[in-house]
Amino acid sequence: MTRKNTALTVQGIHKHYGTGKNRLPVLNGLNMTVNQGTIYGLLGASGCGKTTLLRCCLGRLRYDSGTIIICGKPPLTQGHGVPGPMVGYMPQETALYEEFTIHETLTYFGTLCSMKKDKLQARKEFLVELLHLPTPKSLISNLSGGQKRRVSFAVALLHSPQLLILDEPTVGVDPMLRMRIWEHLINLTKGGKSTVIITTHYIEEARQADSVGLMRSGVLLSESAPQDLMHYHQMQTLEGVFLKLCMRDASEPQEMVSSDSHHTMNVQDVGDYGNVENVERIKESAGDTARLLPDEELPEVSHQKSGGTRWDFLPRTSNISAMIFKSFIKLIRNPGSILFSFLIPIIEVCLFCLCIGNPPRGLHMAVINMDTSTLNYSQHFLWHLDNDTIVQHPYDNFTHAFEDAKKGEYWGTIYMAPTYSTDLITRFVEGTKVDNDTIEGSTVHVQLDLTNQQIALSLEQSLSTAYQDFISDLLSSIKFPKINPKIAELPLQFGEPIYGTEESDFTDFMAPGVILSIVFFLAVSMTSITFILERKEGLLERTWVAGAKATEVMLSHVVVQFVIIAVQTAIVLVFILLIFDVPNEGSLLMVIVLTLFQGLNGMAYGLFVSSVCDNEISAMQLSLGSFYPLILMSGIMWPLEGVPYPLMYFSYMMPQTYAIICLRCILARGWSINYFNVYMGFVTSFAWTFVLLCLSALMIHLRK
Repeated sequence: MTRKNTALTVQGIHKHYGTGKNRLPVLNGLNMTVNQGTIYGLLGASGCGKTTLLRCCLGRLRYDSGTIIICGKPPLTQGHGVPGPMVGYMPQETALYEEFTIHETLTYFGTLCSMKKDKLQARKEFLVELLHLPTPKSLISNLSGGQKRRVSFAVALLHSPQLLILDEPTVGVDPMLRMRIWEHLINLTKGGKSTVIITTHYIEEARQADSVGLMRSGVLLSESAPQDLMHYHQMQTLEGVFLKLCMRDASEPQEMVSSDSHHTMNVQDVGDYGNVENVERIKESAGDTARLLPDEELPEVSHQKSGGTRWDFLPRTSNISAMIFKSFIKLIRNPGSILFSFLIPIIEVCLFCLCIGNPPRGLHMAVINMDTSTLNYSQHFLWHLDNDTIVQHPYDNFTHAFEDAKKGEYWGTIYMAPTYSTDLITRFVEGTKVDNDTIEGSTVHVQLDLTNQQIALSLEQSLSTAYQDFISDLLSSIKFPKINPKIAELPLQFGEPIYGTEESDFTDFMAPGVILSIVFFLAVSMTSITFILERKEGLLERTWVAGAKATEVMLSHVVVQFVIIAVQTAIVLVFILLIFDVPNEGSLLMVIVLTLFQGLNGMAYGLFVSSVCDNEISAMQLSLGSFYPLILMSGIMWPLEGVPYPLMYFSYMMPQTYAIICLRCILARGWSINYFNVYMGFVTSFAWTFVLLCLSALMIHLRK
């Protein structure tokens, strides 16, 4: 059984980073014991493994081998409270939300630690006074570095934890306040219920600790009471003891780094500094911290879910509410995020409706009209051209016109022969007897620049329409012989459209894809760096230590993003359907629900990106790298029937493909949920959202 006065026992801990040639050992069989109700000072240079050791004790890092017991149980045991309310943690980073006030910061972390309102309020008032904090309404972003560290320290002290772990708490703090902090820590441990583990660069201030551990290269060089260490090594300062032990450690063989000889007070270390009896007396006064518990005194480590209630695995509404509050505060106090969230969709919809689908205007064409007949039918044809679409530039010489067109001054040339009018009459009067020369002379010759296919198609359509109108008017004006004007029409008749109208354009085709892609990618951009920023600033770490679960973090983000997505959906649909009058033949409710599903789909994808990426650059690369494949393969810009068959199967697997097909069927055809293409849009949207959220939660849990 574990001794009752032992708060923390670390035995034989090994931890490394990297693999192969890049393998870097950080903890090398480290042993440490911290008694309950004491202050333990962990001293050592930067990079010696102090923070890694603390994170292992908090259950934030997996270690390779060894045993860690906190208050009788390993960390991460269900219901144990580590991580959770049993422990208070102050990391090296300030790890505070810049958008919060001091009051909101303490309220947020107090809620995560399940504090009652009256106790929370009393603790806030006490800590503001103790640490000389600015007014509670002060924003964290407006505080100095030292003030932020004091607020961070207040967060760790807030819920009066049984175990307090402080990583460099006094850095940047003035000497007077440092003295008050130490006085409070000493008073905190007097009752014997609270234990403090503190790391510091100010080695001499650790004299006030009950016990210190001097750490170097992943092992403890010594572990005992400060006065005993100085007396044993005959040094006036702890810094002198530390330097002496470092020099001795550097001179010993490397394989002895993790041996017990590095623990102070061994008989072999007596040398010229005293006799065995003196050493034994010092060890006795140092208490149990001067030695390790033998293996038989360590509790049996069980990884079974013990302690707590059977419902501990369920998300807590208080934690979810606190994190929802946190996310909304961050959004409200960041005007750039609000503008990005709600102004960008308006701009994107307006630009799409104004810039896409409208017929090209002001297309310059070189016109070479060589017709010399007094009938002047060539000019009549030119009058039928739409002047808004085609801007005519007369030329007397075809060669000059063609050369200017090749220089890019015109989109093409229109040429009519000198005998155009007479040959045109002959062509209609003689019918089947007409010769090839007459046909050639009565033809309007057009050459176009086909580098821009959409402009070329617009020119072809405009010229064809103008020619049909011109011929109909011409045949109607001929009195003898009487000719039916319909003879000039193509022998191809199109009836009433099955769906859509004759006025439908490319905008109507692209609108469903644009609606869903705007909502989808806005959600991706809003969430793709969510966890990365909080992880980078130490905020996510502090949230985990407070006892938050991965499901609680995920649910809070889903709720907040759903509200934002709902507003974005309303904005996009109002502008698309009402202001720009894109037709909707189906159920508006189905359109809204499908758009919301796609927003949640984008949010889930963004959270997945944020959970797997370590930095903003990789998240941006993954998000932007997936933008064009999703756009090009989802049928937004071009029908899927034009995609090569092997690639088409991948297109249908994209998260937006069936949703876009579904929305087209609703808007243009008025189909209900009974149609395959419609319900598949809803099914695939839900399936992708569910799968991505599960993968995100899994990645967060694994990385937690």
